[in-house]
Amino acid sequence: MGNDYTTDVPDDVLSVWVAGWSACRGYSSEEVAGHPAVLLADKTGDWEYFAFEPGDEEFAAVARDTTKSPGRIFTVLTRDAQRIHQLAPQHGLRVHHYAQSLMVTDMSGQDAEDPWYRDADFKTEVEKTGNVHRVRVVHEGNEAAHGVVAVVDNFAVFDHIETDINYRRRGLATHVMRALIASTFEHVVETGLLIASYDGQMLYNHLGWDTVCDVMILKPAAES
Repeated sequence: MGNDYTTDVPDDVLSVWVAGWSACRGYSSEEVAGHPAVLLADKTGDWEYFAFEPGDEEFAAVARDTTKSPGRIFTVLTRDAQRIHQLAPQHGLRVHHYAQSLMVTDMSGQDAEDPWYRDADFKTEVEKTGNVHRVRVVHEGNEAAHGVVAVVDNFAVFDHIETDINYRRRGLATHVMRALIASTFEHVVETGLLIASYDGQMLYNHLGWDTVCDVMILKPAAES
């Protein structure tokens, strides 16, 4: 909590991010009772709801739907994390996770050239299915790192940028990001979005990304 935000939040950030994140993970996003929502069919089999800077009435309405089932999740994008910490217990919710932030970049400042990795034994594979692109880095048959991006309107939404524990500190996350970014330029993209852990923000700051708000995950307080 307590970030000093200096970058404007893009218009339609919630709908674009939910649509892109859903595409990256193979979910279908829709509107349920007026809220953006995704059915987590491969995990809880229940709904995850989303809101950006919800007012008191909107927060209460989404909280009511969230607390109808112990498997539901309410994800809030906000620049006022303290307010959400205070609201959650008032509506039967608990803060499950808050160490993430939404980050944004101007894609015109990103490199459109395909990157190369310094060790030829690491092979970069790019798979494209419509607006969803996946990158894998493979070493001797093992997946060393991977990531995915979905293009929605003029936004590129990045997700699941991960490096296997046995291959960390080799610059592979940066390589995967650069490969994903280069692949998006076959589409018209203007803005990049991603969710980063607080530790991951250092990497993305180095790559030209700015933090625009916190991401807080709430769950029913009665969940066991």
